[in-house]
Amino acid sequence: MATQGDIYGMPSAPSQNETSSSSVNRVTPPTTPSTEKAPDIDHKDQLTHAFGELVLQEQLPMAERMFISLATTFRSATETDSIDLDDPDWLNRLQRADEDSRQGNRDIDILKWIRTVLDQLRSLDSEHLVEAAAVLANASRDDVNREIAIDPEYIQPMIGHLDHDEVAGIAVSVIYNICNNNERAQHAFRTSGLCPALVNALFSASLEPGPLLPYICTLLDFSSQQCEYFRDFNPEIVLTILAADLSSCPEHSLETIMQLLNEPEADPSDLLLIISTVSAFLQQERFQRQFLERELVNLLLEVISRTYTQENGGPEAEEELAFLRNSINQTLSDVSATSLFANKYPLNSRLVGSLIRWLSSPRDQMRICACLVLGNLARSDAVCLEMVQTRRLHENLLQMLRDRSDMQASYAALGFLRNLALPAENKQIMGTLQSMEVISSFWSLDLNPQVQHASVALLRQLLNGCIGNVRWLLESLSADQDSPAHEKTYLSLLLLLFGRTDDVSTKVEIGRTVATICRCITSSSQGLPPESTSAILHRLYEMHADIARPLAFMITQHRFPIIRSEGWFALALMARSKEGSTAVSEVLQQMEVFGALVSNVTGQSINGQGNSSSNNDEEAGAEQQQQQREMQAKDRENALVLVNELLKNTVSLDFLFSSILRRVLSR
Repeated sequence: MATQGDIYGMPSAPSQNETSSSSVNRVTPPTTPSTEKAPDIDHKDQLTHAFGELVLQEQLPMAERMFISLATTFRSATETDSIDLDDPDWLNRLQRADEDSRQGNRDIDILKWIRTVLDQLRSLDSEHLVEAAAVLANASRDDVNREIAIDPEYIQPMIGHLDHDEVAGIAVSVIYNICNNNERAQHAFRTSGLCPALVNALFSASLEPGPLLPYICTLLDFSSQQCEYFRDFNPEIVLTILAADLSSCPEHSLETIMQLLNEPEADPSDLLLIISTVSAFLQQERFQRQFLERELVNLLLEVISRTYTQENGGPEAEEELAFLRNSINQTLSDVSATSLFANKYPLNSRLVGSLIRWLSSPRDQMRICACLVLGNLARSDAVCLEMVQTRRLHENLLQMLRDRSDMQASYAALGFLRNLALPAENKQIMGTLQSMEVISSFWSLDLNPQVQHASVALLRQLLNGCIGNVRWLLESLSADQDSPAHEKTYLSLLLLLFGRTDDVSTKVEIGRTVATICRCITSSSQGLPPESTSAILHRLYEMHADIARPLAFMITQHRFPIIRSEGWFALALMARSKEGSTAVSEVLQQMEVFGALVSNVTGQSINGQGNSSSNNDEEAGAEQQQQQREMQAKDRENALVLVNELLKNTVSLDFLFSSILRRVLSR
């Protein structure tokens, strides 16, 4: 059974430690808007349209008039609601607090007293609660007030007001103003249960989104995410905290949040925040199960489709929509990589049928979505065999690569094809001369190194154990014998890319591809007539004098020991034939390459110092040291085979070089 890798998301620079295409990189979701998305809420305007049934004074006071305004509201409340202010001097206290606030001082005790009054107003269901809340909403725009409010004693009552129909909207405004551009406040509200409280308020309809939707989306986003407050924390601790926070959210959380995607007032920025929140919830298995059991994936697909039917608002709006589609695709890429998704959606499901049709869509992001999800379903030989041999999906993907309308779509298609190429039975079907033409066409796109790397990774998978595809790679670029292209092959184009690119991952992948060719020819020679093997080897070395250069790169790089070992093994295989020995001897003329050989065999560099691998042993743990020693022993064994084969096959080495080799071997 082949081990399948996850499918790629959007193109991103390969990580520096990426050395294998057996696993697939993920891109990070697009940067979501920060809390600077909207300015602080001014309730003079907000209350007018959100709570139009209220009769408010024409000009609500600014933050510094908070205490005088509250005094007016409380006086009215004593007359109509008979509340007990429990302080005969309350009016003077509020006036003094107002005077102190003008001088930059804050009386914490008066704030605690105000909270007790608000609790009374709420218990009596007083209409004055809304007026008082509106005053506090404006006061929350004041920086000093915001800092005071970051205290559990005040945070919990503010969150508690979210389940009160009349003031829930104002509570959102207060919390938003306090948290806007304030990481400490965001962390405090997040750890105090803001997210589940918002979800419950939306679910019970005590909070109607309406014009407050942008602020609700922002609060949901930061309250469900790992915020910048954690940037200096241990990542494992952060994940534990995040899981604990979301675990307190009710069962209906995900579905409630996703219903906001259907809000008519939602613009692309709001939708992007909602998707970011959904992605955070989908990090937990219980929400993944709900997402799949309730078939919420269809809602995300509908949003992608809907974005293509909206009126075009110009370049800026289209850019926002592109970010939104990218974010949805990344979310679907993540969740479709789980075993839960594969169990829920077999190949005969309606969802898979829709995605297969999307492969032929003229919309790039719809095709990308199909590649990501279907590619992640290609995790077993049985699924890959049906996708290729029955449904012929590789033909749709090759057509996508021919179109090249969008490099992200090409990148996704290449990743999908690489998964499909893992079963041995698919390689011969997918590997044709036309396939080589399409894949090699990306090697000239030097401005897209990620796509170049993905195309080489696909090629290596097609060549692995398939001598027929190796033959296609060695085909001439032109059948016209008078054309200069007749003397070049698709492998020639790959070696040209190796010489041009500065991308380490691409160079390594090309080296591994050459190593795959060597292994394939060696293993296939047992089932081929000697003349066939000889003809392939002759064409390989006759038309590609620099074939050993990528292998030399593998053994001289010091970052990836396993790649270095693969390089030594391939060089030893190459040196088994006379023509291969000649190719190897050419790269050994380089001092760096020859020095690596000397160091590997003797444990000493040419200048007599210990090699870097031995020195690094001292810095590694016991288990790692043992692994390094075993790898070095195998490397030395392969290097000794290489030296023996060179001495046996090579007749063109000068006397000095041969004598050095013999001295190396004698050690």
